[in-house]
Amino acid sequence: MLKVLLPTDFSENSRNAIDYAMRLYEHTECVFYFLHTYTPAAYRIDYILGSPAQVGLGDNWQLEAESQMHDFCTNIAEENQNPRHTFIEHIALESLLTEILKLSAKEKIDRIVMGTQGATGAKSVFLSTRTVNVIKIAACPVLVIPNGCFYKEPKKIALATHFKRNFSADVLEPIKEVLNKYEASMHVMHINEEERLDSIQISNRNTLEAYLSKYKLSYHWMPNFTNKTKSIQVFLKELDIDILAMIKHDHDFLEGLMREPVIKKVSFCVEIPFLVVPVAN
Repeated sequence: MLKVLLPTDFSENSRNAIDYAMRLYEHTECVFYFLHTYTPAAYRIDYILGSPAQVGLGDNWQLEAESQMHDFCTNIAEENQNPRHTFIEHIALESLLTEILKLSAKEKIDRIVMGTQGATGAKSVFLSTRTVNVIKIAACPVLVIPNGCFYKEPKKIALATHFKRNFSADVLEPIKEVLNKYEASMHVMHINEEERLDSIQISNRNTLEAYLSKYKLSYHWMPNFTNKTKSIQVFLKELDIDILAMIKHDHDFLEGLMREPVIKKVSFCVEIPFLVVPVAN
């Protein structure tokens, strides 16, 4: 039984990500955990300190959040009557990151699927600060659904890598899961930062090929433009890729992307789902 965490602020963007998850795991036995965290606008220090003027307000805020969550989930359940899917509602007066960590550990969450923005997110931004922070702290794969990206059966999966780290069966499992389910092709992208691969990179590439040999596997060497994000964006459009995957090593390739100047401006703006798989160092 796959356990999927779905953070939501009830925005159109988060609803779109949830709809994508329902379709992606349509034929999979899943428990979906709907998570909403809230901090009321009137959350004042005198409430924290238990001032009599604030007595009962916390209950009102909680009841309002519970009502929103119930209506939200009821609507989704009515539109997605799938006997393979079970829904669990969870709300908390807590920060999103803290609650994701707590709930992921408690329920042994397998996947997190989330939108890129909240109700007030800028349309030009792909990875909001909140999304980036979830990617950084998550112990399980995170699938990010861009604003306005609707479900399309994934037939082409891309993995962007520099081959500088070794691959393991556990790390590749979330990618292989999609490859198997949809009989998709696998496109491994490497940006030409060097004239040729060194011995370590060659060994890692061979390991990757051994794990993925049964799939429709191809390699693509992309020129190193002024920044890596540009190379990736060109590659995705040229091959009409459906899902982009990256392996997250601390202080590694993905971290480098986040630090590029272009990231700070448009937050790695791609238009397809983005799967980030963490690796425990």
